[in-house]
Amino acid sequence: MIELPSGTVTLLFTDIAQSTELVKRLREHYGEVLSTHRALLRAVFTEYGGMEVDTQGDAFFIVFGRARDAVEAAAGAQRTLAKHPWRDGAAVAIRMGMHTGEPQRAQHGYTGLAVHRASRICTMANGGQVLLSGATAGIVEDEEIAGIALRDLGEYRLKDFDRPERIVQLVIDGLPNEFPPLSAEDQQLPLTGTVTIVMAEGRRMMRLMTELPREHFWALIQEYQRLLSRLFEEMGGRGVEIYGDSVAAAFATAREAALAAAAAQRAVAAHEWPYSIHPGISVGLHSGEAGIGWLGPAMTRCVELCDAAESGQVFLSQATASLLADENLGELVIREVGEREMRHIRGAVRAYELVLPGPTE
Repeated sequence: MIELPSGTVTLLFTDIAQSTELVKRLREHYGEVLSTHRALLRAVFTEYGGMEVDTQGDAFFIVFGRARDAVEAAAGAQRTLAKHPWRDGAAVAIRMGMHTGEPQRAQHGYTGLAVHRASRICTMANGGQVLLSGATAGIVEDEEIAGIALRDLGEYRLKDFDRPERIVQLVIDGLPNEFPPLSAEDQQLPLTGTVTIVMAEGRRMMRLMTELPREHFWALIQEYQRLLSRLFEEMGGRGVEIYGDSVAAAFATAREAALAAAAAQRAVAAHEWPYSIHPGISVGLHSGEAGIGWLGPAMTRCVELCDAAESGQVFLSQATASLLADENLGELVIREVGEREMRHIRGAVRAYELVLPGPTE
């Protein structure tokens, strides 16, 4: 076991942004890309003296003894990922957040507000963006680091923290440095406990793309995305991700997720779509431990369940079905459907179905 440093340290969190897009694009090759991403980052972090505290799915939690080392490692990692020839041209963009403080040493890592502050900052970032807390920026802003500058983004509220945090972006020469606005406080995912992902995937959408005039199709897909993202947010979903005809969100409980899945099926079926179109969706639910990076592997399972489900169906993983076993779901019923072949991915997935009363198409 490596002895982790104590006292004042810099904590760095990373995870892959837009994981839904990558999982859908790469399908069964996502695992290969994930492994390559881990190897590349580990090499850079080790070069700058970083020590790996934890790894979950597509995420890293790294500690550095010096803030400057953490900043140089983050810039080096972003450059390494940007120049790597990814499979099928699928760029892997990671978001990073860091904070310098004095966390408490625990048996297998660190605890305390410094850890939560660093992870919250990571959650705010966009893919390819590196964010620093005011504490970290204050340490490195008087140092001259070749190819790196700082851009003050102002103060932001972090979830569960009373006072605003000064957020500073790392400006890295040779890489994009203009990003969309940072995620608001209410979009930051809870980082502890078991959460359930709901993913809705359109049926007939790709066929409609070839059948409808271009402007009609894009009007339809935008209305579809707005409908589902708004519904998930109103029902308590966090971290809504949208990619094409897929919309996903995380829910604090399996029951909330199941009710949102049922509501999504009903909303799509009842909506008055333009051009007399009647799109359908399949929905997948999977539960797992939350944390920076949990979305990637959990999203993979949701993609598989959506791929196996028919239009109007909601498929659950065994993990989600187990969590719902003793819940009162009203008129919703869960039944095991066994192994189901997937359409676009080789193999089968074990599924349970959330049965809705009445037609959903």
